[in-house]
Amino acid sequence: MDKPPTLSIITVTYQAAQVLPLTLRSTAEQTWRDWEHVFVDGGSTDETMSLIRSYREEAPSLSYISEPDRGIYDAMNKGLRLARGTYVVFLNAGDSFWRETTLEEIFSCAPPEAEVIYGDHRYVNGKLEILKRRRPRPYPKGTLQIKHFRTGMAVAHQALFVRRSIAPFYDLSYPLAADLDWAIRLMKNNPSCYDTGKTLIRYLEGGVSARRRYRYIWERTQIIYKHFGWKGVIESGAAVLLNLWQRGYPGVE
Repeated sequence: MDKPPTLSIITVTYQAAQVLPLTLRSTAEQTWRDWEHVFVDGGSTDETMSLIRSYREEAPSLSYISEPDRGIYDAMNKGLRLARGTYVVFLNAGDSFWRETTLEEIFSCAPPEAEVIYGDHRYVNGKLEILKRRRPRPYPKGTLQIKHFRTGMAVAHQALFVRRSIAPFYDLSYPLAADLDWAIRLMKNNPSCYDTGKTLIRYLEGGVSARRRYRYIWERTQIIYKHFGWKGVIESGAAVLLNLWQRGYPGVE
């Protein structure tokens, strides 16, 4: 068997033909090539799988499955099981790396003992034009810690590069907010973290419907209570109100 790559890029797709080329172009252009791309498709009937198969000539290593799943986090768990890299990162369909040298910049500077490597992100539209930040929550100061997640995702999920051996699986009882629970459980083990100090990800604009937004907030509240108790819920609620007052992202990250 060939040597496992340093990084597994995991992308979950479903009917993603319109936005997937943004992601494929971004990864294909990376100057650093010690990675594989793992695609977990939910049984798309559009051109998604055709795009993924045609990408084989540009990716250093490519694997994929296409089958029904129980939601995005079930698909992410499948991706974790398929991944072979030392590190994993979840890059959603439509999201992209900040520039062609992003992976080279990350892995040429990160210390070998780092278990979590992270950075910032910016929201973009379909033309990759940078948009106003959606939330008032500042980028974490100092080394990333569990306390930074008391009021939500301190770092975008896509900007967390995690050593695969410590990456937890997602709890499917949270169909909309399992990434927050995942990040908190990851940080509970006090991993060695490295802040790149760089913007790493272009995060494609897109929100959930009002109905799902309320469900998301409910799940998010449950998760914060489970890990931080009522004090965390109160702090989180205050952050939500501040976010709305400052006209931040209504999805409440």
